[in-house]
Amino acid sequence: MSEPIGLIVGSGAPELGLGIDARSRSKTPYGEPSSALLRCRLGGREILWIARHGESGGIAPHLVNYRANVWALYQHGVRLCLAVNAVGIIVAEYFLPGNLAVPDQLIDYTWGREQSFDAAGARVAHLEFTEPFDAELCGRLAGAAAADGTSAARGVYGVTQGPRLETSAEIERMARDGCTMVGMTAMPEAALAKAIGLRYAILAVGVNRAAGRGGDVGIHAQLEQNVAAGMARAHAALLRTLSEL
Repeated sequence: MSEPIGLIVGSGAPELGLGIDARSRSKTPYGEPSSALLRCRLGGREILWIARHGESGGIAPHLVNYRANVWALYQHGVRLCLAVNAVGIIVAEYFLPGNLAVPDQLIDYTWGREQSFDAAGARVAHLEFTEPFDAELCGRLAGAAAADGTSAARGVYGVTQGPRLETSAEIERMARDGCTMVGMTAMPEAALAKAIGLRYAILAVGVNRAAGRGGDVGIHAQLEQNVAAGMARAHAALLRTLSEL
């Protein structure tokens, strides 16, 4: 039997249309994951997924137990993990709200989050993190995302602390740093996946233009307009990707 594929889904989980065939609680050395381990079948493959913000969506980005989430998937046999993350669009030329992107780099602006599985007092392990995402998985996701005729951008994911949204000045700084999209959950999730040996990539759903770049339309209004369409495209892209794995 093939290994289950891991999936970590953010605040758009309900719109993504994943079923739940079974759920089981999981204990880890780092506490409990954000949600039960949720099993379903998607594209003919067994999926073991976690709702990053909890099934009720009440866990803020800076309070997510990223270590427990990643550890729980790994200890249940997952070796390949896809993540779905809602992002704001910094560089409009890359992709539009409601469309998809596959970041191949990131810049971490967060603080105070547990970044490793190292126990206190243990020898410090310096993680090689030059390439934070699995290149093959990124390529598969990008190809699948582009199959519906919309552009599938690559780019740099800037990770902010949350839960507040960014100021326009912060977005301008991130643009100067080279970020093309902004979100709150790629770190430390990506580093923990790399540390434990998971092949990991992100399918980013553009749900709004970043602060100061949306004209007269407020960010929350943009979210209402774009989340459903973006998650529908993400669902289709996941199905295409899973059919190739």
